[in-house]
Amino acid sequence: MNLEQLLAKNILVLDGAIGTMLICRGAQGALEMLNVLSPEAVESLHEEYLEAGADIITTNTTCADALCLTERGLQERSYELARAGAELARRAADKYSTPEQPRFVAGSVGPTSRNLTLANDTTPEAVAEAYADVVRGLNDGGVDMFLVESVMDAKNATIAIEQCQAIAPEKPIVLSAVLSRIEGRVASGATIAKFVEDLPTDKLAAIGFNCTNGVKPIVAAVRQLSALTTLPIVAYPAAGQPKVEANHFAKEMEQMCRASELNIIGGCCGTTPQYTALLKKVALRWRPRKFVKK
Repeated sequence: MNLEQLLAKNILVLDGAIGTMLICRGAQGALEMLNVLSPEAVESLHEEYLEAGADIITTNTTCADALCLTERGLQERSYELARAGAELARRAADKYSTPEQPRFVAGSVGPTSRNLTLANDTTPEAVAEAYADVVRGLNDGGVDMFLVESVMDAKNATIAIEQCQAIAPEKPIVLSAVLSRIEGRVASGATIAKFVEDLPTDKLAAIGFNCTNGVKPIVAAVRQLSALTTLPIVAYPAAGQPKVEANHFAKEMEQMCRASELNIIGGCCGTTPQYTALLKKVALRWRPRKFVKK
């Protein structure tokens, strides 16, 4: 059964935070370096999320692109770190996957440190090259899909999608944007409608939102998005500031699941395997959003 078939049948659970969990456990500096310097720490975290019931785990590669790594002098290691991150997640997912509950690896492709709408110190070509190295590494490391996440700018996102398609056209692409503090807008300031209009949505397997300050801002945004697209919808908010505890987080997420508005649920910054376990119970209670199959 492929991803589209599973999304039509069940609400799938994405894992929780990688970065904040690693930092809480003492990690410093470029977290992606842990993929080669302390692989056991990363792999064991993947396994914790799988134990909690995650159907999809994300690679520790959100900042593995050369534009982000340049700040630490690591730009030449982008492909290496992306591939190592994918291989760790692949090994963990294969260990837990069963015919009854297949587990998937989503290769995390972050927003880079440059926003093309605002930046005057880079070019679309440089951004494309940075994305290409990450995508090649993730693909060679064995991911099942790409997760273009924490998106702030449709221009960046479009280039990331193009690189995913060029390098691995057979693999699904899921896109997730960060919301602005202004209701109804993404982080770049564009309205949700304009943001969706500017994306090549025909190339996506699912679309939605992540991070942001807790669940509440995402509830309204998901309802707006559902009127703009026939795609499956994903939502994985941050725990928020002040931090929303796990039980309350799951109850807030259940609002959208009860209304059959989501196909993938999970957590972002500040969430833990405890959040994942509660979201798995929520996912099993409700039917997924109906969408137009490709």
